[in-house]
Amino acid sequence: MQQTREQAEASGTSLREARAASVNRELPVYDSAKQPHPFLEEWQELWRYRDLVFQWSGRNIKLRYKRSALGVLWTLLEPLMLMLILTVVFSTVFRPMEAFPVYLLAGLILFDFFNRSTLLIVEEIIVSQSLAERVHVPRSAFAVAAVLTYLTHWAIAHVPLIAIMIYFGRPFSWSLLSLPFGMLLAAMFALGVGLVVATLGAFFHDIRLTYQVLLTGWFYATPVIYPLDVVPEHLQVYFRLNPMYLLLRLVRLPVYDGVMPSAGLWAAGFAVSFSTLMIGWWTFTRWRNAFDYRS
Repeated sequence: MQQTREQAEASGTSLREARAASVNRELPVYDSAKQPHPFLEEWQELWRYRDLVFQWSGRNIKLRYKRSALGVLWTLLEPLMLMLILTVVFSTVFRPMEAFPVYLLAGLILFDFFNRSTLLIVEEIIVSQSLAERVHVPRSAFAVAAVLTYLTHWAIAHVPLIAIMIYFGRPFSWSLLSLPFGMLLAAMFALGVGLVVATLGAFFHDIRLTYQVLLTGWFYATPVIYPLDVVPEHLQVYFRLNPMYLLLRLVRLPVYDGVMPSAGLWAAGFAVSFSTLMIGWWTFTRWRNAFDYRS
């Protein structure tokens, strides 16, 4: 106080002005121009709240099986039951395939992961609005948690897949060690698609229902329950452009054929997954404030 008064007298200013100048020197200067771009800022926020991501993912897993009598066992039985039904229906429609249940189950658990994780991303981001209004939490944390939730289910679902492989005598080779990398690329792709759909949901309230219909069409447009060679040859090129077909080959080749996907296939899979993630992330961060005004 005495120092401030002496400074005021020396400079010829009033005591009030001297006090204000002293306070202003102590306060940090906020410059909005120095704030990182929303694209990068969201990454930084996501890293700061990484513990929340894992906690929220664990919460989702517990809630999923909280009222289920079978618990986690349902993750093993559900794809097997669906595989049995589809095997009975489609194994007589297409030409006889060796170990058709293995071929079918490998595709089913991939598309089931993509289906459920992207839908949960849309639901979690929109529902998290009430929480985000009370506590500062990056909404991208809920999206990543949704992917981790069903990535865990997908890993568990490989238990019955391995059992079916053993039953049908499919080869176990070193190529199976590449499955985690295929799952990682599928997770990147699902996160990118989910972020785009969730952002659209901020503007169009019925986007979730519309997306569910599109997912059904996407499922039948992907060679999950049928081999690609049953498609007319002049149409096969369009099926190959389907990014889910590309990811499907990355996880099905090691399981069904016992071979490692080629380097070109891995490069294409990474390019599609990474570019989809970047597009989804840019779209989400570009219009992330729109969620605050969603009624």
